[in-house]
Amino acid sequence: MTRANKTIFIVLIIVVLVIAIYLSAGYFGKQKTLGVMENMKYKKVLLVGIDGMDPKVTSQLISEGKLPNFAKLASEGVFTNLSTSYPPHSPVAWASIATGKNPGKTNIFDFIRRNVGSYTPELSLAKSKSGIAGTEYEPYLSAAPFFRITSENKIPTTVIRWPVGFPPEKVEGNLLAGLGVPDVRGLLSGYAYYFASDSEIKEDNKNIRVEVQNNVIETRLRGPKKTSSQGLVDITLPMIIKLNSEAKTAELDINGKKYNLKEKSWSDWISVEFKVGIFKKVSSTFQIYLVDSSVDNFSMYLTTMQIDPSNPVVPISYPAAYSKELVDAIGLYFTLGMPEETDGYVDGKIDSQAFLSQIAEIEKERTAMFWKEFETFDKKEVGLFAFVYDDSDRMQHVFWEQKILDGSLNASGGKIKLNPAVEQYWVEKDKFIGQILEGVDNNTLLMIISDHGFTSFEKAVSVNTWLVKNGFMAKSGGLSELSDEKEDALFQGVNWQETKAYSLGFNSIYINLKGREPTGIIGLEDKEKIENEIIAGLELLKDEKGNKAINKVYRASEIYSGNQLGNAPDLVIGYNPGFRMAWQTAIGGFSENVILNNTKVWAGDHLIDPKFVPGVLFSNQKLAGLDNGGASQMDIAPTIIDALGINSSNSGLDFDGKSLLV
Repeated sequence: MTRANKTIFIVLIIVVLVIAIYLSAGYFGKQKTLGVMENMKYKKVLLVGIDGMDPKVTSQLISEGKLPNFAKLASEGVFTNLSTSYPPHSPVAWASIATGKNPGKTNIFDFIRRNVGSYTPELSLAKSKSGIAGTEYEPYLSAAPFFRITSENKIPTTVIRWPVGFPPEKVEGNLLAGLGVPDVRGLLSGYAYYFASDSEIKEDNKNIRVEVQNNVIETRLRGPKKTSSQGLVDITLPMIIKLNSEAKTAELDINGKKYNLKEKSWSDWISVEFKVGIFKKVSSTFQIYLVDSSVDNFSMYLTTMQIDPSNPVVPISYPAAYSKELVDAIGLYFTLGMPEETDGYVDGKIDSQAFLSQIAEIEKERTAMFWKEFETFDKKEVGLFAFVYDDSDRMQHVFWEQKILDGSLNASGGKIKLNPAVEQYWVEKDKFIGQILEGVDNNTLLMIISDHGFTSFEKAVSVNTWLVKNGFMAKSGGLSELSDEKEDALFQGVNWQETKAYSLGFNSIYINLKGREPTGIIGLEDKEKIENEIIAGLELLKDEKGNKAINKVYRASEIYSGNQLGNAPDLVIGYNPGFRMAWQTAIGGFSENVILNNTKVWAGDHLIDPKFVPGVLFSNQKLAGLDNGGASQMDIAPTIIDALGINSSNSGLDFDGKSLLV
């Protein structure tokens, strides 16, 4: 045999082996699916998450006849409370829903966590690091979500906008990440507001003053940062705005590409590219709301600079190309984990009309995603489809009307006062559920869930201020120079050598422990004593009218278990309805007073004791294992696994929850 023939022969053998391996993988994968199918209680599972859906609000609207399809589910299947996490944060709760495990195993304890080895706050959604190719992300989530388990068992799996699903992981199908996806700067939000008036608005990274000359504004569009000899600097693009005040319009020019803007309206999607290196560009998409086109009072609002789903700088989906497939199917869409412009609305830069029209646009694109994937799901013999709506949460945060502390809820006989926009949202969602009910059969287990409920946010508690005033923290200069409007953040002026405990995050307190904290002073032998003193003091805290601020302060060991317990805060605060942690306390801040009046339009919240804000569970099938309190959110993952015939005990899945199937 000649050398050429030998080469051809070897190549043929390799090709045959590769084909055999590929076919056998497909065969054994199919056999694995068939083996699971033999034990399936349902061929398909459809899970719809609706962030912040409250059982009290839902029951009230059902009783008023405004949610007929939810009422149908309640009568024919199940409607019950779904207990939420300690604390009831969206990332904490959705992580437990996905994994069937408590935070002591998921490693998600608060929206904000401390950077180990420092007192610096950081987000719990994903950790970033710099790599050769730029910024890379790793998950904090340390337990397997149900969609990983179904994928490992070769069950077709589609997951859309799942919170704490970034960076996206491999599934047996498609996944689009939700809460946790950053913008092109690596942040979770960051609008830009351009204005020309002589107002007292302070110029900063968000507020940009411009000059109008002959109806023309020359300014710059701010994008991601890059490293230079001066350190990190913003990459910008030239932006020219030509005003037509009479027509109430403007023409926007970015790098020679023109866009038409109309006053009091959101623009179409605008796509730009920023050059961040010799060979690298970052694509971004955003929308503009032209607030005022007049020369004297010009103002223009830019949304957070989104990752372009048609050309993402980092993968936001699995497969990576799936985000573009969605663009091809439904057009450009919001990619940010929390795309709703709540910051702009809370800061008064956009009005309720602008905010609600954006919510309507988000709803429209999410529903388009849902039906695109439902059509594929409907044709499959078996499968899992999990989809989450979360603008419901942000809408209730800023449109919540019912008060607790003024006694009006008792005076109304317990009937919750709803903003018309909130009520209409749930009415429209009921119609959507009606369409789903028409499309599923008895071989499909449908579950509709929420991560938590809602209540009022009337008083903010500055826990670090309380710790200072009660001798647990030491701060140079004390609190005399602060006010309730001007708060210090990031532990400014803290004397760590004399600090016993500190608060970081929206419900968390840490003991300044020797060997764990950078400047710890408390030994393990004194830790419990300090905790007892803090618990006793905080549980007595009241406002000026005698309202008790805190229901209970929990030790981590009381509410968590698992291999991640060492990362947990030492104490978790369970507030009473009407109270919540102060904004600045969450990032190491202080104020003049311990209890502050909440004057923001962000008047609804859920970061309180979980007993007061359970979520909901609807099902089209009867469920078992329900008690008077309903079900646990940690029951959802094992129920899905059980429904699809996967033996959790044989798979070594140590769920903290249980299957709810009969």
